[in-house]
Amino acid sequence: MTIVSNNPSLWPIISYYRGCSYMDVACLTIVVYDWALTFGQEFELVWVSRLGVT
Repeated sequence: MTIVSNNPSLWPIISYYRGCSYMDVACLTIVVYDWALTFGQEFELVWVSRLGVT
């Protein structure tokens, strides 16, 4: 069961954790975007040479 509190002393803590969550999502988005941009090069340079395909 969710506990709902309207205690103003908790607002800075909640705001801090919300900001951290936004930063987590932003960092994950950047990592996934970078991975998507470089996946083709990684496949050609690493995986094709390991599989022995020329």
